[in-house]
Amino acid sequence: MSTDSENVTLDYVPEYLADDVKEQLRALTTESEPEAAPLEVNEYLIRHWCETLEDGNPLYLDHDYARSQGFDSIVAPPGAVMTTFAMQFRWPWPPAGREPARHIHFVVKELLDLPVGIITQVELENGTPLQIGDRVSVSQRVVSISPWKKTRLGEGHFWTMDRLYRNQEGELVCRERMTAFGYGRQEGASTVSTTASGGWSPAVEDVIEGEKTGYQPPAFVERFWEDVQEGDELPKLVMPITFTRCVYLASATRDFSPQHSNREYAQTRSKTKDVFVNTPFNLGMVSRYATDWGGPRATVRKMKVAMRDNLCAGDEMIMTGKITRKYVEDGDARVDIDIVVATQDGPVVPCGATVALPSRTGAIA
Repeated sequence: MSTDSENVTLDYVPEYLADDVKEQLRALTTESEPEAAPLEVNEYLIRHWCETLEDGNPLYLDHDYARSQGFDSIVAPPGAVMTTFAMQFRWPWPPAGREPARHIHFVVKELLDLPVGIITQVELENGTPLQIGDRVSVSQRVVSISPWKKTRLGEGHFWTMDRLYRNQEGELVCRERMTAFGYGRQEGASTVSTTASGGWSPAVEDVIEGEKTGYQPPAFVERFWEDVQEGDELPKLVMPITFTRCVYLASATRDFSPQHSNREYAQTRSKTKDVFVNTPFNLGMVSRYATDWGGPRATVRKMKVAMRDNLCAGDEMIMTGKITRKYVEDGDARVDIDIVVATQDGPVVPCGATVALPSRTGAIA
């Protein structure tokens, strides 16, 4: 597999671009430093991939069969390498204290000042198979940029890029060569910014209405039991419930009951205005709400939710809470919190939580 020894130079760089942008594009032809995936290859990722494709190959599912073929464990199917680099639904903080590697596609799109970019062709050349426990790294480079082209979609540039995946031993797992087409403006009127924005793609924020949450990386506090009082109110939390969020949570909770991800089913069979969130999502939000307030050392001892109505795609999830009791039980410094989940139309899910907070004096009798 001829991949990492190739020297790449750009035969064409758009003349209308500023000199500093041209240099940034040329610099992208040098293979970047490897960036490790946030996840190891694991059985869940492999099985979820196979479920989706209905791929019953025993090499991917049967440990005994995989070992009989000389492998240490089941093997990840070709193409599934991307699952270890799964695009985060949001990217509000750098995992492991660093900004994750942005897909080079978005970098090129921004440098060329083309607002819409689509992948037109992908070639995958496979090498060493991936097994459970492998940690993949990716490096990337630009291979070519075309002159200005006119297509049925619009006018713009094609570009080709490589993503080179290696395992923890440095062995090449695969080369993913992608060609994209960017369009959405006319040639010459470049307003390109040379400073790339963070994250994977602004489209993600668009579809989940991220600006409404006001979310920022949490500055966790150490909230002590001695510092809170009955009657204290917790900060309001706002979460837009979009169709994309509902589909994502269906996968995250492995709950594919169609009313949570199939709009037609929800409207015709469940008689709701749209798909709606499931019970685990509500429980998860109660837990998050309590520990956002209490801090990472707070322990959620109990939760309760009462589904009086549905939270549907298009609704605003608005959470408010108040401390109703402060007490000691089983050596825990505890508070009970009444929580109300409402939409823009009023309360829909009354909830509650019991939370143990750290104490300044340590164990409490």
